[in-house]
Amino acid sequence: MHAATTHIKDEALSRGSLGPAALDMMTDVFAYELPRFPGLAATDEVADLVNEFFLDKGSGYANAVIEVPDDDAARRLTRKWAVHWLVDRARTLPFGALRNRLEKRLERSPLFERSAIDHYWRLADGGDADRGVTESRLRQLASSTFVETIPTADGIQLGRRGELEELLRRLLDEAGRLHISDITRICAERFPSTLEPGDAASATVDADWEYIEDVTPAADTTGTTADKRRQERTAESLMPLLSERELVVIRHADDAVALAGALGVGRSSAYTMIGRLRARLVELAGDDKQGREVMVALVSLVLDDPSPVPSLREEDREDSRAI
Repeated sequence: MHAATTHIKDEALSRGSLGPAALDMMTDVFAYELPRFPGLAATDEVADLVNEFFLDKGSGYANAVIEVPDDDAARRLTRKWAVHWLVDRARTLPFGALRNRLEKRLERSPLFERSAIDHYWRLADGGDADRGVTESRLRQLASSTFVETIPTADGIQLGRRGELEELLRRLLDEAGRLHISDITRICAERFPSTLEPGDAASATVDADWEYIEDVTPAADTTGTTADKRRQERTAESLMPLLSERELVVIRHADDAVALAGALGVGRSSAYTMIGRLRARLVELAGDDKQGREVMVALVSLVLDDPSPVPSLREEDREDSRAI
């Protein structure tokens, strides 16, 4: 057995804050755990996640680390905190949010029950065994089952009453039982709008960014010209309501990587900001046809404005290795 070390605690007590030893340990923990979360691994660097984790957990985490007896205990504590944080973060990504959403529907309906195998679901009145059905057959079954996707103020509603449950019932009736990840993958293909960038399939409505960017001007009749002027005036009145951060998000809304660089955040955070911006624009302008035209005008005003937006990168951290 190796002798216990207390570098992290000693350094923190000497500095008055966690320092390079803690940062190295946190980076090692996140680098080890991140491959278990492929959705996050595809969008974020380890360093981004470590910084965002600490900004989120702050003094609560720092105090907990200082209180444990040695470096090994600090690593174990960090792993526990990091895994819970990564799980919560993964659930905000499109695939994770869809999985969470489907599992809640399965839990609420008397048609379904959990299998004896963890994370598998079956019909309440059916058996608990695999039937060897192919995924292509299940995808075909899902595509042939009518489920209406309905934009609402709270996001995308999957089906009217009972429609999604009927799709899930048919899948499980055919397969016997399915892992929730398999159900989610099939439904993601069936409902691709739930996986659009920035849509966490939960609290924000997708304002159709492609529509905003690709709208072509209407014929220049007297009526349409008057409408356009009204929309521009409305957009001008809304401009002061946008924060500097929102202006940056608008300017980089079609490029999450560029937005992440402009704001000094991870790419998953950038996607979340784009989703929040869409909801914010709907809140300001409305989600009817006229509201969308106002959004077009508002986005155009921002993109055409030559005024520089102050940098919002979080570069005020005095020591990038001291947290």
